[in-house]
Amino acid sequence: MQTLAENYLTLRLVRLKRCETWPNQGPGFSFILPKGGKGQYLSGSASKSFLAGDLLLLSSADGGEVEAAGDDLVFWCFSACVEHLYPLFDVGEICMLQNTTQNLKSPKLYPASSSLAKECHRLVALAHPQGDAVHRSQVLGIAAAVLSAEFKCARSNHVGFVRMEDHMMQVFEALSPTDLLALPVGDIAHKFSCSRRHLNRLFHQHFGCSVAALRMELRLLKALSLLRNPGLKIISVAEQCGFNHLGLFNACFKKRFGAPPGLLRKRGLDGAKQASDLDAGHPACPLHTQGLCPWLAQEITSTEKLRRSNGPTKDMTARDMLDVSAKLESKSSSGNLVRNAH
Repeated sequence: MQTLAENYLTLRLVRLKRCETWPNQGPGFSFILPKGGKGQYLSGSASKSFLAGDLLLLSSADGGEVEAAGDDLVFWCFSACVEHLYPLFDVGEICMLQNTTQNLKSPKLYPASSSLAKECHRLVALAHPQGDAVHRSQVLGIAAAVLSAEFKCARSNHVGFVRMEDHMMQVFEALSPTDLLALPVGDIAHKFSCSRRHLNRLFHQHFGCSVAALRMELRLLKALSLLRNPGLKIISVAEQCGFNHLGLFNACFKKRFGAPPGLLRKRGLDGAKQASDLDAGHPACPLHTQGLCPWLAQEITSTEKLRRSNGPTKDMTARDMLDVSAKLESKSSSGNLVRNAH
């Protein structure tokens, strides 16, 4: 008899005589696909009976045993760890993964009459001989089919489920300019409940730029606003906007607005280049249609915001900051400072 470790992403055929048992051991989940006979899964005081054609999903944490009931029991089995399957999941599925795996800690039986059980048994019959990558990929397809069905069920049953796009909008709206300008990228990623790498992937997907690029844009918009104060030295503007090196500030500012800060101040800030180097063309951004995109300068509707329009303040949200900058930049024209970077 094979151990569970030998079953990892590899189909094994197990035969049990009457009252013989097969231990559910090892990491991850065990997928049991009965081929003939009748069996039952015993765990503590609980038991679950199954027949040929059924599909039984077991968590190794349960620590029970499969027992032949009646005639000899024959079943295919393999094991898989969910955490090793992350590349298969999209953003929304990853958000549901913790609750889904929690719900699967108890034995889950899919009857032979279900479309999922039929599909999994069909995939078993088509599986390539053991020992190569093709075989393991086909076994992986069985695990993916089961988890996809569970994700679909979770979406339909989970009334409080929040799509990742909606979660991003909620988090971004709550972020203040201080957060975006000062927090380490890792801390911002924590607010979005994801890794730094995945956060940058999300920002590229929705905003067409990285977190660092968005942070740079906000710093330069803040600098443009502060430069309207003739009594404030340029080096002080650079420091307040997070630049520790004046040369770097001048170079970044010139690239963004077409002229160094000192020259632009002399000419008048209304001549700043309106086209952002970050304009990338991104019409499908879900935040754009809902007016939440940080690149889209909205009109300021609040009287309180208008009173604060001499520059961004600590209690304003990220979008408020861009609103204020756009208002200041468009005093002499009807155009917005920042074009929609989509």
